[in-house]
Amino acid sequence: MSSIYENPAEFELTGDVESVDAEPLDRARPSRYRSLLVWGTALLTLFFVTQILQLFPAVGRFQVAKITVLIVAVVFISSREGITSRVRINAAPQLKYAMGILLLAIITIPFSLWPSNSIGFIVEVFAKNIVFVYLLVQAVRSDRDARVVAFALVAGCAMVVLAMLTNLGPEVKIAEDERLNVAGTYDANDLALLFVVALPYAFFMLRGSRLFQQILLIAAIGLMLVGIVKTGSRGGFLGLIVIGVLMFLRGSKQARKYTLITTIVGISLFAFAAPTSYWNRISTIFDYEKDYNARAEEGRFAIWRTGLEMFAARPLTGVGIYCFSIGHSKFGETRLQMSPHNSIIQITAELGIGGLALFALIVWTSLASTRRIRRRAREDLAPENLIWLASAVEISFIGFLVSAFFLTHAYSAIFCFLAGMSAALFARYEGDQRQRLDAEGEIEYA
Repeated sequence: MSSIYENPAEFELTGDVESVDAEPLDRARPSRYRSLLVWGTALLTLFFVTQILQLFPAVGRFQVAKITVLIVAVVFISSREGITSRVRINAAPQLKYAMGILLLAIITIPFSLWPSNSIGFIVEVFAKNIVFVYLLVQAVRSDRDARVVAFALVAGCAMVVLAMLTNLGPEVKIAEDERLNVAGTYDANDLALLFVVALPYAFFMLRGSRLFQQILLIAAIGLMLVGIVKTGSRGGFLGLIVIGVLMFLRGSKQARKYTLITTIVGISLFAFAAPTSYWNRISTIFDYEKDYNARAEEGRFAIWRTGLEMFAARPLTGVGIYCFSIGHSKFGETRLQMSPHNSIIQITAELGIGGLALFALIVWTSLASTRRIRRRAREDLAPENLIWLASAVEISFIGFLVSAFFLTHAYSAIFCFLAGMSAALFARYEGDQRQRLDAEGEIEYA
């Protein structure tokens, strides 16, 4: 039978079915190549997703992130094990769709309102994010790998919050409304989105972790809750409510105990850390008529309307990747260059119907596969250690959709991380199913 891996004999997936000559990867000692690839990808998660280097501008001048990408890519390409056991693109549909968005962005450059701007964004940002997705799929091949990468995400978020609370470094800024920003990459709303995405990973990793690791994860959860308060983000607040409810519903009876504990801790932290100005800001969610986004010409509602006008004018090619602000100055009444403040509007206006379809396919495939994997695992038809990752991926994606509905993150490292982790989960599940079928066939033959 065919396999999703180029050489299945050289790579064993985690699972309940064991071969005669090899033990499952989760219990086997990882090779030096596997260790380098996994830990290198974990570092990329720190650098790309949490933007931890923004806290240390002196270090950032040495292009640490780019050098790390180069080293990890060289390790992967130069290793015979990496090439022969790689996950094929067709076996990870989310990866295929993400690469499709990159290809579409390149094809539509001639139709871009500002071609050089689109080229610059593809080369400097988006192409590297797609490489990051590919490396995630190749690196996360076992439960151990998934925990290492997820812990890097959680640890990076915790360090960012600590920097916010201690005012570490010149890149931590406090706005006039007491909302915190870190450098120029992530504003307060972006940070809240990052924490919403990371919280489910921290929560579901509690099960199966050692006591010391659980203590660190609970501390990180508390820090991220405080971080969301400090950002004052309404979108982050909505995302937090949604993922909190889902974590309770998706968790097992034992996990629900952790949920209740986390909820109590979270409410206590909110009561202690949230100032009056925070609750005043949150209250505007329920009284949108007082919100400038509904009334002002430069508010989100007006920007979204202009984005739809761009799509109506250019439904097939869009205005070009990273050209929404230019399009807004051309199509909008204010003639101002404004960010889309909505990830769906962003990709629809910039890449047309094709971009929207590929974005939707990534989301749909991820959510549908996580539910199927979790159900099959609970029926003992898939490894039990896939449950926590499937739950984390699903709820993080939903939290992303809620909070990123008000932000510009269609091509961001946060979205690419979610796409990469869901693609890695999909490939692990399909590989395990193929392995089970092969083992059953051998037993029946014997």
